[in-house]
Amino acid sequence: MKKITSAALIALLVLATGNVLASSPLSKETQQNKSITQVDAFFPRVEGSFVGDPMPVYADGLFNIFYLNDVRGGSDVGVHAIHLLSSANLYHYQNQSEVIRYVNDVNDPELLLGTGSIIKVGDTWHAWYTAHNENVFPVESVMHATSKDRMHWVKHPQDTLLPGENYRGNDFRDPHVVWVEEKKEYWMLITTRSNGRGIIARYSSTDLKNWHDRGVFFDNDTITSNANLECPTLVFFNGRWYLSFSDQWPLRLTQYRVADNPEGPWRKLDNYVVDGSGFYAGKLTIKDDRLFVFGWIPTKAGNSDNASIDWAGNLVGHELAADANGELSSLIPQELQAVIHDNPGPVHTLTPVKTLQTATQFAPLQSALYPPLPSKGELVATVNIPSSGMVMSFGLNDDNVSKATLNVVFNKSKGKVYFFNSPLETINQHNAESWIDVPLGEQVELRVLIQDSIAVFYINNKAAFSTRMYSMPEKPWSISLPQHDSFHATLKIKEMI
Repeated sequence: MKKITSAALIALLVLATGNVLASSPLSKETQQNKSITQVDAFFPRVEGSFVGDPMPVYADGLFNIFYLNDVRGGSDVGVHAIHLLSSANLYHYQNQSEVIRYVNDVNDPELLLGTGSIIKVGDTWHAWYTAHNENVFPVESVMHATSKDRMHWVKHPQDTLLPGENYRGNDFRDPHVVWVEEKKEYWMLITTRSNGRGIIARYSSTDLKNWHDRGVFFDNDTITSNANLECPTLVFFNGRWYLSFSDQWPLRLTQYRVADNPEGPWRKLDNYVVDGSGFYAGKLTIKDDRLFVFGWIPTKAGNSDNASIDWAGNLVGHELAADANGELSSLIPQELQAVIHDNPGPVHTLTPVKTLQTATQFAPLQSALYPPLPSKGELVATVNIPSSGMVMSFGLNDDNVSKATLNVVFNKSKGKVYFFNSPLETINQHNAESWIDVPLGEQVELRVLIQDSIAVFYINNKAAFSTRMYSMPEKPWSISLPQHDSFHATLKIKEMI
């Protein structure tokens, strides 16, 4: 396949002077997507496609969630057009469908679109996003488009930003643009690499057209310094600056750092994540002095619990609250809480259908079995954990809890919650699929949002823990504690209709 040379690409991208309407013939998958106008869900996606890398912005009374639309096995060679879901309450979403299209040409830089950011300045919306094509060089570049209504966009190829000699051309993506009042200028943060390290670079501008390279903004301080720091955001919240990113490997966690001014120095607090690795590519946005993060919960190949994790899945959003030290807690958004409260669905108090003894290699347990959960609802639970902790097991096929393979373990002594995809009886021989750190006292307070194969645990009004469990729907589940503990739990389920 013929490659475009660097000089030719610069001529193509930089010397172009005309603006281009962001439209082209629609694929059959996009036409199907556009026919679906409404999605009502805790964790939305449009039927036939999946949500990747959200680019949230709150404006004009709406959460506008731009995202990379993932179609698996689509009819085009191009992928990941930018789509838009909008909502006032984070449950009832309007599907605006495709708004910025890829270019369905194997030699075009915009064959694949990547993450970016959207801001509104005056009456104009600006999008900066990634163009990716491994058939050209540089593989990645930053593009600009504008709109008056969020849905019809004009591309400006003359504004294309190419990686300089200090950055790797294969990794130059995820532009995040923010106005920095102290400096009276816009900053653009970019995920890239320098000297073998994953870094976040900074560019600055006063007119949103001419950008100046200001060098490394944030050097990698994660456990693997060569990991890319994807999908960065920078926001001012509650008197502090917050920088977020997702490490591309090995943990795949959406992390944050805190500073007193926008240039740092950046502090890594004891709790520096917004969720476990079941949540990825989280980006921050502000609504009326409140902070939110939106990411995606991955699907798994073949809808199988034991299969590999896919790229993209369902949208999920948390509200974030800060304590006196700047540490963030992840909560159910107030808007979504109001929707749950007002929904006319029934509320049931749950009691065990039976109790039994469960044998495991690490300890004998007592287990309380409960009936299947609704396909969409909120489980509210208070469980006493007098000694070492408890296990919630899902997708039971019979009364043999020890064989359960979907296990959420609340380890009181370590102050951790784990998700294991392995039999409870031998769980001590396996590695957890994901985990979070959260203090656990004598009681665990849970609010769990259930939607088909997704369960997101909100724990002690402190932490969110997202999981994907394909064997959960329509099957019993259980709570297990050490046998010598007295079992006391209060559980209610609110079904959404």
